[in-house]
Amino acid sequence: MSTVSNVTREYLETIYNLAVEGDPIVGARLAEKFRVSAPNVAQVLRRMQSDGLIDMPGRGRGRAGEGIVLTDKGREEAEAMLRQHRLAERFLADVLGMNWVQAHEEAHHLELGMSPAIEERLFTLLGNPLTCPHGNPIPSRTEDTYSYLRQQHAVRLNSANEDEEMKVVLISEVVEDETALLNYLGQMDIMPGALATVEAHNGDGSLQVRVVPRGTSPGQALTPEEAAAKTRTVTITNDLAAKIWVKRAAG
Repeated sequence: MSTVSNVTREYLETIYNLAVEGDPIVGARLAEKFRVSAPNVAQVLRRMQSDGLIDMPGRGRGRAGEGIVLTDKGREEAEAMLRQHRLAERFLADVLGMNWVQAHEEAHHLELGMSPAIEERLFTLLGNPLTCPHGNPIPSRTEDTYSYLRQQHAVRLNSANEDEEMKVVLISEVVEDETALLNYLGQMDIMPGALATVEAHNGDGSLQVRVVPRGTSPGQALTPEEAAAKTRTVTITNDLAAKIWVKRAAG
C-alpha cells in the first residue's frame, strides 16, 4: 500500500495520464486540473521532486514547472495506484453491476488498502482485464500502458476525419470533473466500444457527431436493426471531443 499523501497521489496520477495522452506536462495544466494557484502547484511539485518522484528539466528557462517528468520511482507509484483504482472500477462494474459513474466514485473507497495479493486475485477473477470501464489501460507487469494509445493508433475525436467511422477507445481522465463528464457522455451513449462519425464541423467550433451505441459491453455490437433504431446525431464542443479517444472502426 502506498504511503504518499492524497494530494501527491492525485498529482502522480494526473502527470502519468498526461504522459499517456501525449499532453505537455506543465504547472499551468496542473493548476487548471486541480483549480488551485500556480504557487500552490509549485509547492507540491517541489515536495515531489524532493521525494524523488519527479524531475523538472524545464526549470531554468523562465517557466517554472515546464517539462515535468516522472522518475522511475514516480512512475512505479503512479502505476501501482492506477492499477488499484482501475481494477476496483472493473470489479464494481463487472461483478457488482454498477454503472461507469458509480464505479468511478466508489472505486476511490475500495482501492484504499488493496494489497498485491488482492490485486492478483482480482486480475484472475476478472479475466485479466486490459482496461477500466472508461477504456483507460490497467497498468500491469506485462502491459506498456505508456504506449497504449499509440498501439491503438488512437486520435482525439476532434482530429478524426469527417465521414470516417471511428470506434471509441477511451475517455480522458485528465479533466476537472470526471463524474460530470461521464454522466454527460453516458447520456449520449459515447462510451468505449461505441461508433462515432464526425459529420461536420460547425462555425462555432462544435462538431456534429453520429453515434452508434455499443451493445451491453464494450466488445458487443448491436444488431443492424438495433443500431438503426438507436443511432443519433449529437452536437459536442471541440473541447469535449478532445477528451474522447477513438480509432478507425475498419481494420
